[in-house]
Amino acid sequence: MTTLLVDGNLDGHADRLLNRLESENWKLFCDDLELQILHLEEVGLDRDSPDDIVWRLCQENGYFLLTANRNMHADDSLESTIRREGTDASLPVFTISDSKRIFGSAEYLERVVEKLLVFLLSESDILGAGRLYLP
Repeated sequence: MTTLLVDGNLDGHADRLLNRLESENWKLFCDDLELQILHLEEVGLDRDSPDDIVWRLCQENGYFLLTANRNMHADDSLESTIRREGTDASLPVFTISDSKRIFGSAEYLERVVEKLLVFLLSESDILGAGRLYLP
């Protein structure tokens, strides 16, 4: 089973992404991956949980984090945590490069889905990458 944990800043985005992933074009890939999408509350975290806590939970449970967060403003920020605690075996964080375009461009959404599935289907090749951008 492959699990994506959606950061609190992407709830609506995840709904659009899931709808596209469940479409006829991509359903077989998602079924093969046994893809599930979870939200923070479903794993016992609050929406305002610190980034380092979210990242560690993902690593401990084998979840891929899906976010649009790129900042490195504090020691517990996502980027700081990845740089400090990431290893060659760490699961990468998927970062949507332009989250607003998910709503405005069907073509962009399609590219995000395609790239996400390419990454997920080659999981062993992306370990330790830290952060991977979509699309």
